[in-house]
Amino acid sequence: MQHAINNLPGFGETRKFRCPFACEKTRVRREVFRMSRELLILNLRLFRPNEFRRAGMRVAVSRLKYGISTEETMANILILGGGFAAISAAETLASAVAGSEHEIMLVSSSPDFTFFPAIVPMVFGDFSTEEIRFDLPQKLAEHGIRFIEGDVRAINTERRIVKVAGDRLDCEIGFDHLVVAVGRRLAIGTVPGLVEHAHHLLSVDAALKFKEAVSAFESGSIVVGLCPDATLPVPVCETALALADQFATEIQRGDVSLSVVVPTTLERAFAGTALFRDIEDEFDRKGISLVSDFAVTQVEKDEIHSALGTSIHHDLLMLIPPFAGQLSSRTLGPVTDMSGFAKVNPLMQVAGLDRIYAAGEIVSRPGPKFGYIAVRQGKVAAENILAELGGENPTVEYVHKPAWALSEKYTDPVFFHYGIWDETLDDFDENALFGMARMMRDRYGKIKVTEAENYIATA
Repeated sequence: MQHAINNLPGFGETRKFRCPFACEKTRVRREVFRMSRELLILNLRLFRPNEFRRAGMRVAVSRLKYGISTEETMANILILGGGFAAISAAETLASAVAGSEHEIMLVSSSPDFTFFPAIVPMVFGDFSTEEIRFDLPQKLAEHGIRFIEGDVRAINTERRIVKVAGDRLDCEIGFDHLVVAVGRRLAIGTVPGLVEHAHHLLSVDAALKFKEAVSAFESGSIVVGLCPDATLPVPVCETALALADQFATEIQRGDVSLSVVVPTTLERAFAGTALFRDIEDEFDRKGISLVSDFAVTQVEKDEIHSALGTSIHHDLLMLIPPFAGQLSSRTLGPVTDMSGFAKVNPLMQVAGLDRIYAAGEIVSRPGPKFGYIAVRQGKVAAENILAELGGENPTVEYVHKPAWALSEKYTDPVFFHYGIWDETLDDFDENALFGMARMMRDRYGKIKVTEAENYIATA
């Protein structure tokens, strides 16, 4: 029986075309790949000797750790996605298989990697769009990873191929090991009026439009919040706190009101990480009204309506839309849940599928979806693939361990420098995400760990 994972909506017809990247392991491809790597090494050796020495040490340690030999039979490792989980997996794999015959390919619909935790700071701070976007193909090429731009149309787990639609052609890419990290999709259509009357922050363009609306706003009611099935409470809280600072005088005079709406409670939105106590105190102090149990069902030009029949007036509205998975349960049955998210075991393996892993926002897991969680999951999936390449059984398990540090003394009173901003995480070194996390940290300034009075670490 043929199994396939389809993107939603629907899987369209593709031409019978074998992608050049999925051809047989010919001598030509191996030679080109080897020459590209040699040119990269020569460039590092001549122009960046210190980085070359550090990279060489990391590669040697990784090979020793995972038992990767330069004489191993070549394996095609395919990563689907261009977010935190995909980049984390690619980084872990690249450092271990460098110099071997194994080949890593990454498929993403965009050539840009956007550092989404910096979206709200971009709206209210002095970040530019160029500072939170990175050229993904260039970063990957520096580490010997092939980049393919295109949309994933289907995954055939029996034939072990992925169908990809690019701008000019559709193609099939073969794989031996697969990491599915395609992220979630926005189910905007499930809330009538959301597109027409609300802003959101889940793309750079949308965030810039919201920034313009905030700049033009003078008085009235501002509402920000989460729709049902939206699992990103942090940007909502950051936005509310930033707005409260920006309109502090107007709020005190009564010219501006500011409300935060959540479908249940703030505690449940944060999955019980105990953050809600500090945030609610901040809201109270800054004149922000928290409206719990407000599950948005309809958005109108000047009102939002809840499932309980209540309404709230708005003059400026920002809502995080509902999320849904990109995988189809119609073809995989128990492998995905009804919302299209992948079911995985603690090893991040997709249920019942050999050498296929999932990580990041596409994983079916209750609670909020944070960047740091995606990074950890991508790393676990990669480490288990490396074990398989070394002839061992996968044993590395993902441990759900959010790390938080919140207080006004913790770098900033508005932006939550959580996870990937954080230098306190023991498995997150300065080179994480190919150095992109370090660049963002340097842009913001160092974390003042000793002044973080409310540091919380939960297992």
